[in-house]
Amino acid sequence: MSKQEYFTFVVLHYNCFEETKACVDSIMELEQREQIRVVIVDNASVNDSWQRLQQTYQDNEQVHLLHNDDNIGFSAGNNRGYEYARAHWDVEFVVFANNDLLFEDRELLRKVRREYKKSRFGVLSPDIFHTTLKIHQSPMDERMVLPVWGVRKTIVFNRLALWMYPVFYALYGRNMEETKASVSDLAYRKNVVPMGACLICSKTLMERKPVIFSPETHFYYEEYILSYWCQKNGVDIVFQPEIQVLHNHGMATKSLGDRKGVTKFRMKNILQAAKVYYKLITS
Repeated sequence: MSKQEYFTFVVLHYNCFEETKACVDSIMELEQREQIRVVIVDNASVNDSWQRLQQTYQDNEQVHLLHNDDNIGFSAGNNRGYEYARAHWDVEFVVFANNDLLFEDRELLRKVRREYKKSRFGVLSPDIFHTTLKIHQSPMDERMVLPVWGVRKTIVFNRLALWMYPVFYALYGRNMEETKASVSDLAYRKNVVPMGACLICSKTLMERKPVIFSPETHFYYEEYILSYWCQKNGVDIVFQPEIQVLHNHGMATKSLGDRKGVTKFRMKNILQAAKVYYKLITS
């Protein structure tokens, strides 16, 4: 007996119950909701949010919950949710979604299918609009592959900064902010680097790349690694601004603790991811 085909959402969760519930509830309000399945992957939350999610969705047959004993990060967490979905259903499309997203375009499924019929995309990037900063966050980059010298510079900078972190933070870290550049060109186009908060993958990609995020990083560079693979293998990434999702970026990261700890967490993971990416593009 063949498996039922579903439009699947994989939602990573860490600590922030209200954000995850709002995200999942917005998904369940989409048109054609009977064709939807949601996999929530808890990345070892340290509060009671996992238990609250279990209580909320225990009787909902469309929402499936997975729990990780350790925080395995973005790549591995999404890969686990995707592996679960493929084992249980014939996945028509998979949407990898941060838990701080809201899906308010009720025609999302219809629009994605229409775009796939037209372009046979491997990855679709919607317009990701940051609701607090009022900026558009996707696409992240027009360059499918970053220059080697730039990645090397990132590795050296973060390695040195972490080696002398107390001094570095005292001098510079207090004023460091994550880059929050706004995209000004919202024209439809192909072969750009999508913003990882929302990635819509089709069978064109899934049939050729059974593990979507490989090689795995804990956080950061996932979009560039996926874009590098797509360029190398002739799979299109499409930016479709007619599809929009709303984003309140960084809630899970902020829950990690104080500013000093969050900054160090980011730098450690940027360094690790940059080294993985550097090895990939220079091998």
